[in-house]
Amino acid sequence: MQSYKLCIPLFFSVNSYAFYENEDVNETASEFIAPIMVTIPAGSFKMGDIDEEDAQPIRKVTLSEFSLGKYEVTVKEFRHFVEQTGYKMPSQCTHKLNGWFNYGKTDGTWENNSLNTSDFQPVNCIGWQAENAYAQWLKKETGHPYRLPSEAEWEYAARAGTSNRYYFGDDTEQTLVCDYENTADLTGENILQRDASTSYVNFFNGKSNCVDHAAYASIVGMYKPNPFGLHDMISNVVEFIADCYKDNYKDAHRDGKPWENNECEYRVARGGSWHWNTFPVSRRGVMGEDFVGGVEGFRLALDGAAPSLSNSTKKFYKDLKVAQRSEQLKRDAILPYPDTVKNLTLDQTAEMVTLTWDKNAETDIESYRIYRNAATGSTFKLLAANIIETTFKDANIDSHQYEYTVVAVRHHQQSDYSNRVKTQASWVRAPGRIEAEAAAELSDASVARTSDIDGKLNLTGSRGIGDKAIITYQLTVEKSGNYNLTYRLAAPRDTEGFAILVNDKELARERITSTGGYNKWKTQTGITIYLEKGNSKLTLKSLDSHWKLNWINLKHD
Repeated sequence: MQSYKLCIPLFFSVNSYAFYENEDVNETASEFIAPIMVTIPAGSFKMGDIDEEDAQPIRKVTLSEFSLGKYEVTVKEFRHFVEQTGYKMPSQCTHKLNGWFNYGKTDGTWENNSLNTSDFQPVNCIGWQAENAYAQWLKKETGHPYRLPSEAEWEYAARAGTSNRYYFGDDTEQTLVCDYENTADLTGENILQRDASTSYVNFFNGKSNCVDHAAYASIVGMYKPNPFGLHDMISNVVEFIADCYKDNYKDAHRDGKPWENNECEYRVARGGSWHWNTFPVSRRGVMGEDFVGGVEGFRLALDGAAPSLSNSTKKFYKDLKVAQRSEQLKRDAILPYPDTVKNLTLDQTAEMVTLTWDKNAETDIESYRIYRNAATGSTFKLLAANIIETTFKDANIDSHQYEYTVVAVRHHQQSDYSNRVKTQASWVRAPGRIEAEAAAELSDASVARTSDIDGKLNLTGSRGIGDKAIITYQLTVEKSGNYNLTYRLAAPRDTEGFAILVNDKELARERITSTGGYNKWKTQTGITIYLEKGNSKLTLKSLDSHWKLNWINLKHD
């Protein structure tokens, strides 16, 4: 896969004003660094998405002229606010990687966390309340009515007159996005496997099929702007919005004003981040007003046309261009990633898995790496490195189904993953306990390490097991008769549960009672079913989300 060369302009122009590298700048100016703004013209657009339940009904929104930050607010800009006001910032932030982010807040602040390395990256680890306080402070100090943008303003500006999935097109193959946004890509896959032994594959919405040269948050403005001249609108960091969140657009304003109430526990968040593959422009997010995380930031808005630039803002922009050029030189020096390994095959016996693949045509490939997941549907982990030959034998095989993939390595960079191959699903015995991850077929759910006291893995997902999940087990029934079912579950609320099918015939539906949280496990008693001796297929068909499964036990009556 070839790298992308990204262009950084030698000058900056926003509507009626411009300044260049050789313009004199007052280095001692005491004015505040105000955001570089872009004037967004008045207009109308259709807001909403027929494919998103909380983005309906679709309605026409008409907006007056307003301005929006050309970039997300940076660490450097935010520092001035903290120094001038002494604002008490959070001392903990969800930002440390361990597989993926640790649950709960960990020590770290907006200027001292494991994800920021430059003053010109978007500020994070701050939360909605600090962002709003920054806007109010800047409004008071500059006399310009800075504020957080409304949800309608954000979407209108992000679309920039387009009607596609993204402002640069539908990009169904996910090959164009890296020119425009910092998203989940091959660079991120390389670095995250190195730093945190984790993967975008089988995680949420996967990864793009291109290279953006940033593993975490990027210096702002490194990618092509949208048609309005705004950078990083749908990725880099998630952006908090002024609106309170409600789960539909019923009675939403048609003039672009934010929706607010007196008891606003959750705020709208828009756009994606380096942490996820790109979301459509219409996709809505929701964050607790008190949530402080490492992939959330913001940009500012104000009514009317963009104000002229202060000397301090010009100085900031000049410094930003230096940082951008330095970063671009580093990216230009990165060699292309190796080609993807082809034709991976798997041969399985009772005690051994043998993998073979084609040798890469590139003559400078140094080695290959083998990745394996814990079970089908879970993220890939490094199994073996420094493999010189094009064959690998794995005697450490388990009884359930899982997958392998192979990458080529050159100059400390690994290729994209080869095709995946999977082991044969095992047959599980009844009576006995069936581990949840032993499914022969699995959809709308993923496999993860369990927080339960018993068992290695469990089934889960972004909202627990999904409401369309199909989980099928191959049973070898030792004796005909009635079998009592029990389930080891975790659920933050009561759910509709799942249907029980044997050989595709629905026998009953099991509701799930809240256990008090995703990490609080309880054993719940289910129905009694009749099973014939021999091979059968047991299927759980999910009817709701927000539940996890560790194991099923079948006890002969």
